[in-house]
Amino acid sequence: MKKTSKSDQTQKLLNTVSSERKEKMMFILSQDKTRIFNMQGHIEGIGYEEENFKKGKKEEIRHTIQVFDGCAEEIAEYECKEDCLLVLYAIFKAIEQGGKTAELPAREEMKEQREALKQYLESGKKLTEWTAELLKELLDM
Repeated sequence: MKKTSKSDQTQKLLNTVSSERKEKMMFILSQDKTRIFNMQGHIEGIGYEEENFKKGKKEEIRHTIQVFDGCAEEIAEYECKEDCLLVLYAIFKAIEQGGKTAELPAREEMKEQREALKQYLESGKKLTEWTAELLKELLDM
């Protein structure tokens, strides 16, 4: 039986750690397609930020997703907080499921996705109502 040296054991451990890191690695392409962020690298986190500002006499709110790496860097802006949270959740699920990349959708794409989700929920509601009516009819017979 061959004995393994400490250096062999250390190398095996390093290979295992390196392999695990590669599996958990994820890259995010910024909304404007000008920057790529390695989520395993120096990034401390990614999150939603709400910024109030005045545009002339009108006060507006910006809804953004930012990457934190010692300072905050904006990587996307959306119409509302809900859009930002949906994108963050999609990134989280992609990381959780071993995804390697995420491309942040444009504002226009979020409008389309929000509308599609709304239609999907409405059709699900109608289907539930129809199913309830059908079951009521069947059970009343």
